[in-house]
Amino acid sequence: MKKISVAALLSFAFATTLHAQNVGAGAGTKTSRDAIDNTGNTPAATPPTDTKIPPPTAADANDARIKISGGFIHQFNTSVNSGGNYAADRAYGALYSRNKICDNTNLDIGVGYEFDHYQFNNTGFGLGSTLNTETLSITPRFTVRLDDHWAVGAAPLLQISGEAEASSGSTITGGGLANFRYAFDNDHVLGLGVLAKGLLGHGALVVPAPLVDWQISPGLRISNIRAPEANPFVGMELVQELEGEFNVGLGAGWQFRESRLDNTGSIPNGIFQESNTSLYARFEWHPLPALRFDFIAGSAVYSRVKTLDGGGNTLTSTGGNPALILGVFASYRF
Repeated sequence: MKKISVAALLSFAFATTLHAQNVGAGAGTKTSRDAIDNTGNTPAATPPTDTKIPPPTAADANDARIKISGGFIHQFNTSVNSGGNYAADRAYGALYSRNKICDNTNLDIGVGYEFDHYQFNNTGFGLGSTLNTETLSITPRFTVRLDDHWAVGAAPLLQISGEAEASSGSTITGGGLANFRYAFDNDHVLGLGVLAKGLLGHGALVVPAPLVDWQISPGLRISNIRAPEANPFVGMELVQELEGEFNVGLGAGWQFRESRLDNTGSIPNGIFQESNTSLYARFEWHPLPALRFDFIAGSAVYSRVKTLDGGGNTLTSTGGNPALILGVFASYRF
């Protein structure tokens, strides 16, 4: 993927009207979240994403037209069953915009970027001691509100992922999301969608994409659309709204990512895949109505790492043991 860093920077420079797959338009104050309008988690840069689907009752007058967000997660040493261990640093960035086409139709456009740095220690993956991969995702999303309760949406996805010297044409995948949702009221929203995304090599990833934003009692809800902006997780949270500018949450999430390897490396034009399931606690702070910070601590309780040849045939595959994760996220809406 020659010049992907330049491509990512250009996308950020020219895409102030775009959003990443896991950016939420309605996040911010509790008032704005009463009519939350949130898109979902990667494939933004990490498939499967875009699973967070906005309820139809969100008020356009309170929506952010442009939002910028980013984050960082460090995964400490993860021992793998085949021997050795690895650690990972992940940085995320996203830009988003909302465009009202007519009274009941929005076009949300976004770009997401992810940089992953891996350090391997005696793992036998054949990748050397370090690996750096970059992922760029572009996602336009249409949402049509049919009435005060029902809405439907669709979003195509274009993704580029690989090492810096990977063959450009072999880093590109595409897919899309279709969904519907029903809002009983602002505090009780359910929906369902399906995400389909092509994989590097061959095959496709097809994942159900549910929406849950359900108030259990005043201030307490179960939700999969209130996680941090630009977050990598597909999962669910139990969120407690506190007095003032603070909230806390307990969550569980899944991540999946794959990248094309350099065409001159030890696995020429090969594929690196990683997935993990994480449990975490989250502390949310809104020092200003438009500014949000999130701090995450938890554990990647199960990981799997695979290497494949250029055609998608598995070369190595191993599971990983629990590892500590720490992260911080921030977003600002205009």
